Amino acid sequence: MATKNLAIREEVYRKLSEAKKEGESFSDVIDKLLQKRGDLLSLWGAWADDEGSTFIETSVKEMRKRSVMRT
Repeated sequence: MATKNLAIREEVYRKLSEAKKEGESFSDVIDKLLQKRGDLLSLWGAWADDEGSTFIETSVKEMRKRSVMRT
């Protein structure tokens, strides 16, 4: 099996170490995390245009504006 070396930040290494169970490799942990991510395409159109989706869209836009203004 081929291997690759990756450079990661110390904080990311710590998080991966904490997620690693006994007997698991870092590759196992990363693979497990990537599998949990799932396919977002299956959610496309899940919310119809209604009050709920409009509220969420507006809220996200406002949070993004506030985030940009702080940086």
